[in-house]
Amino acid sequence: MTVLPDALRHLVGRAARRLTWHRALRGGLLAGGIVLAAIVGAALLSMIVPLDLVPLTTAAGAAVAAIVVVSGLLILLRPTDGLAAARLLDIRAGLEERMSTAFEVGPRARHSALGARLLADAAVRAESIDLRATFPWKFPRSVYVIAALILTLALWPSTLRGLTVPGTAARRTQQAIRQEGGRLEQFARALQSRTRSQRMPQTRRVAPQMRDLGARLQQERLDRAEALARIAELSRQIEEARRELSNRLDAQRPGPREGGVPDDLLRRQALEQQIRQLRELTSRLRQNPEAVSPDALQHLGEITQEGQGDQPAQVRNRLDRAREQLERGDASGAGESLAEALRELEGLESMLADAEGLQSAQQQLERSRQGIATGGRTPAREFAEDPSRPQERGGAPGERALTEEPGAEGRPPEGPHEGTTPGRGRVQEKMGEPSPRLEARRTPDRLRGAQSEGAVRSAEVHGAGRPGSSRVGVRQVSPTIVAQADRAMEAARTPGRYRALVRRYFERLARLR
Repeated sequence: MTVLPDALRHLVGRAARRLTWHRALRGGLLAGGIVLAAIVGAALLSMIVPLDLVPLTTAAGAAVAAIVVVSGLLILLRPTDGLAAARLLDIRAGLEERMSTAFEVGPRARHSALGARLLADAAVRAESIDLRATFPWKFPRSVYVIAALILTLALWPSTLRGLTVPGTAARRTQQAIRQEGGRLEQFARALQSRTRSQRMPQTRRVAPQMRDLGARLQQERLDRAEALARIAELSRQIEEARRELSNRLDAQRPGPREGGVPDDLLRRQALEQQIRQLRELTSRLRQNPEAVSPDALQHLGEITQEGQGDQPAQVRNRLDRAREQLERGDASGAGESLAEALRELEGLESMLADAEGLQSAQQQLERSRQGIATGGRTPAREFAEDPSRPQERGGAPGERALTEEPGAEGRPPEGPHEGTTPGRGRVQEKMGEPSPRLEARRTPDRLRGAQSEGAVRSAEVHGAGRPGSSRVGVRQVSPTIVAQADRAMEAARTPGRYRALVRRYFERLARLR
């Protein structure tokens, strides 16, 4: 057991704890610097390989966590030994090895009179030592390295983000970002042109945002993470608009009939047809409200019958009321009911068109996201379905490939051209009488020409029926031009036999003239 004076033991213990904290701080700062250096190295590597830049807050949090964890482990697992602390205390305070000698002699001091005097002398000197001056708190140089690394990460997004090395995967990813930005801008312009001709209020608000996003992807220097984040933000806004619009459509959607609820695309086509028929019927009633013919009643009944699975209950009620008013001879009241039903159907058609436009915009954003995430290596099938590029029209009706499933040959094609299979079509609109052909006889007219005679000359054509004059007359070629042709063939390293052949050709042509 070490027998040391209380002052000496207290001083050495404090020195050991202070040295432990110093070493733990240096180790923690070194670990934090290594973490930040790795993050900065990954940022530099992103110029070659498409890597996502770690945000500054995340990097700072990782560095602080590394400092705390490593420092705590060093304090718990590697405390400074008392003898080592005494030796460092001798060196720093100039005690001429009094503390380390007293620490070593302490167990045997009671067997020697000199040992007791040594311990007493060390205890006296220990009372005059200030540990704060002997072991001051000094931040290591790694603090400045950490500050420089944090400053680099802070300035990276505004100065170095988007810089890539030519011919690397990062440059290809950047080109893919700009290419997808061009596709988004082109798609947004096409979508805007659709909103001008159709009532699509939600899509009309989304299309400029999509166009601006495409322009920013092309103009700004963005890495993959930033580009994907902007696409995800716009996609989230479109999804919220779609959800709100879907709730409104569900509130007006009729209950399922036999065969299930029709698809939204087919439902929109049916609504467009009903709107055209209602407009025609309303126009006929406005032109001649007194003549309520059985044909108008039959037409209205067909509209009501065809739209039972697609019309909201309120529209069906208005159509039924208009039919009853027509049967009573109230043409003006029927016209008002038809006008109200027409306005509601137009509003429903606008919502369906809006839902279709938002869905196509979200699909285009998803295609762009996948194209950027894969570095431009978009699958061939998705590239073929990209609406922003011109599509090649198929030769078969329906614009769909024929299915090879057993028994599929008897089913009609799906989509807007449903019913093109012979014997399975359905005409929902009554066609008018065929127009008569024009009574006229076809008289063939043959043009005859004449063989040209006289000298051949070159002329400049100014336009139809405006003959011009020859710019260069026929004259003998000067030797200078021949020499220029020879030099040109020599510069082109034309073989001699070909040059002789060309020369003989022109000489013979000159003799013929």
